[in-house]
Amino acid sequence: MYFILFYGLFLTLPKMILSIIQLNFLKTQREKKPYILDSESFKKAANYAIIKEKISLLSTFVDFGLLIVWILFGLQTLQTFLVSFFPANSLLGSTAFVLIFLLIQSLCSLPIGAYQTLIIDKKFGFAKGGIKLFIFDSIKSFLLLIILGGILIYLFTWIIANVPAWEFYAFIVGAVLIVATNLLYPTLIAPMFNKFTTLQNEDLKGAIQSLLTQVGFRSNGVFVMDASRRDGRLNAYFGGIGKSKRVILFDTLLEKIPKDSILAVLGHELGHFKHNDIYKMMGLVLLFLFVLLLLIANLPQSLFAEANLTQSPHSIIVFLLLLSAPIGFYFIPIIGYFSRKNEYNADSFGAKLTSNEALANALLLLVKENNSFPLSHKIYLHFYYTHPPLMERLIALNCEHLALKETK
Repeated sequence: MYFILFYGLFLTLPKMILSIIQLNFLKTQREKKPYILDSESFKKAANYAIIKEKISLLSTFVDFGLLIVWILFGLQTLQTFLVSFFPANSLLGSTAFVLIFLLIQSLCSLPIGAYQTLIIDKKFGFAKGGIKLFIFDSIKSFLLLIILGGILIYLFTWIIANVPAWEFYAFIVGAVLIVATNLLYPTLIAPMFNKFTTLQNEDLKGAIQSLLTQVGFRSNGVFVMDASRRDGRLNAYFGGIGKSKRVILFDTLLEKIPKDSILAVLGHELGHFKHNDIYKMMGLVLLFLFVLLLLIANLPQSLFAEANLTQSPHSIIVFLLLLSAPIGFYFIPIIGYFSRKNEYNADSFGAKLTSNEALANALLLLVKENNSFPLSHKIYLHFYYTHPPLMERLIALNCEHLALKETK
């Protein structure tokens, strides 16, 4: 029961308290004078944020309930079931144990994800795809988990079973995996879910290429993603590292944002590239992974005994996955702090490439079109926000006066 108590006190309870604080804040702010957005958009964004937070609160309860089931009898039942198919502590048996654990976790989160996407996001005008697309996406995700996840779990299981001081070698494998994911995502993984076509607007393409040349950014193309097939929100990003770097524009962005604002958004993203922000964030993630592996490698046998398991490779990996949530919860504010600093620096860089006003207008358009509520409780912000509040970004750009126009 000690692990359940630890999980509840250090993750479930704090998350519930933060959600309740944020919900009360949102409900209070919703009734006040509109801020940045016009009255109708302000209330709509507040309502969307409130519903999302309620779903998050429900998800926290479900996760804790599932953890209790796993610790009290779920993990032991799964192990007993697999013994009839695989020899005790075999590599294939251990891989199957972790893989089934992950599949059950994913299946249990599926109903909440479906409700968020198919009902709430559709109600607020975001979700464009129907249940058929959601099912196909889910099947693809499960297949990726089974194939790629199975290979990686087998590898980690072998390392834990056969290598002394396994945590250091597991860290090396994890580091390679993180780099490989960033390298392959735009060319291998993302195309499994979305269609990417080269930008046809020659005028915009030339302006973007001029911007890239000015900064010294080499990419293998400017691509348009069919985001509108699933969602109505706007975005743009640079995907990949090294030679796999791509400029990705959502088709929704091209439909609703003028050319100068698109260039301002890309200028901001180029600021992340110029400041090596992706590598800084990867470094923080690797630090978290290293700390997590050290903790897992030194867990007492009594912890595994709570779940009626021995300290075997598959039980170590499962507890690594379970402990990543409470430990990550207290590591996320550190990542968030540096991420918000990076956003300010990227804003400054992007504004120099275009103009302060162009970037400020682009940020205002993104907030309005994405139905983002511009306010948050400070405590909640420090735990969950990777971007600074919009008004603070506008003040840093000396463009806070533009926000006042929106409320009139």
